[in-house]
Amino acid sequence: MAAATYLSQSPLQVGLKHALIGAVALMATGALAAGGIAVLGDPADAGPSVTVAVPALPPPRAANERPQPSADVVNSAKPEGLARFFMWRTPDGGLTPWRPGTPTPGAPDIAKVDEAARAALIAPATAATPTVTTPAEAAAADPVPPTEGGTARIMAPAFGTTQVENGVRVSRGGVGGGQTGALVAAPLAGIHEQGPNGLLPMIGSDGRTIYSAYRRPFTDSGRPKVAIVVGGLGLNSRVTQRAISELPPEVTLSFVPYAANLQGWINQARAAGHEVLIELPMEPMDYPDNDPGPHTLLAAAPADENIRRLEYLLSRASGYFGVTNYLGGRFAGSGTATAAVMVALKNRGVGFVSDGSSPALATAARSGGLRMVTADRALDQRPAAADVDAQLGALEAQARQGGAATGFGVGYAVTISQVAAWARGLESRGLTLAPASALMR
Repeated sequence: MAAATYLSQSPLQVGLKHALIGAVALMATGALAAGGIAVLGDPADAGPSVTVAVPALPPPRAANERPQPSADVVNSAKPEGLARFFMWRTPDGGLTPWRPGTPTPGAPDIAKVDEAARAALIAPATAATPTVTTPAEAAAADPVPPTEGGTARIMAPAFGTTQVENGVRVSRGGVGGGQTGALVAAPLAGIHEQGPNGLLPMIGSDGRTIYSAYRRPFTDSGRPKVAIVVGGLGLNSRVTQRAISELPPEVTLSFVPYAANLQGWINQARAAGHEVLIELPMEPMDYPDNDPGPHTLLAAAPADENIRRLEYLLSRASGYFGVTNYLGGRFAGSGTATAAVMVALKNRGVGFVSDGSSPALATAARSGGLRMVTADRALDQRPAAADVDAQLGALEAQARQGGAATGFGVGYAVTISQVAAWARGLESRGLTLAPASALMR
């Protein structure tokens, strides 16, 4: 009779059990090996390593949130009694043995601050001649004692003397005003009048104009002159900031009248030494498919309507010495419309820079008696580094041949980079970088 054997477990159960035993054994072997390496191994054999210290920064506080004591202060406080066991979480993530918002242990009573001590703290801030502390003196000085809470006002450097005249805040004189420093702050007295939408330029009783008051001073060295205008600024803050800070102060900057904080941009540009233009949107050939924006000067508009639009654009800010056109192919072809605008600009003492796109526009400006200059070359019709460099080289050749030349570019990043690099070696090549106003006739 044949014998039969019955298994108490299925083959699957046996396999799983053996696999589990093997995994446990493998993990135990790995743990023993790692422990042996950690105890007996040399860390230098592990290869190169870098230790990076990452500072622990607290999260930013809200504007009205009072700063809380640091961990060092907490640890040095040595809380007594129940405070040892009750800790409160501060907004910056730390722990403190006293409730946030209550006075720290040992803090002085503000109500009992000695008046003489308070006066001694205030005296340096109100002194006629401020005390200048060197870094070494500051490092060696005793810690400043806690003072009464409150508000403070930071005073910016003043641009000359300021006073209110007929409701207008007017600055006279200013920091710089020479060929290397900041230009005088606007508005200056006597060359503006109040319009429906803001200040408008006017010819002063002494014959001063915004052209003469706000242009960048220039001394002719007798060498060939090259002027550069970079326009389209004010809409892109990053590009505008680059143009102001990276381009030489002799480069003239032109701003879009619709830019937010236009006056702030103009103030910043003039503080860096740049003279400034405002762009006048003019009707192009493909208008209204190509619309330059509100208050565009139109070829078929009545003269009084164009003057109303012009005055709105001119009142957007102050500190510009002149204007330039933005587009304007169709507007330039209307002799009646352009003549009325040019006469209005002349009567307000405004200079004019033609971007060179329309000879008719330049002709109308000269016929109207405006101080003006026409750009000889567009620098970046193809905004590529090689093309911008080629136009700058051609501009140099033209200046050597005729004594002066003007280039007009747009505020592209590549234009700013190439013009800045080109200008650094201009003097060594026997040419002078001049503001656009210096080439006006």
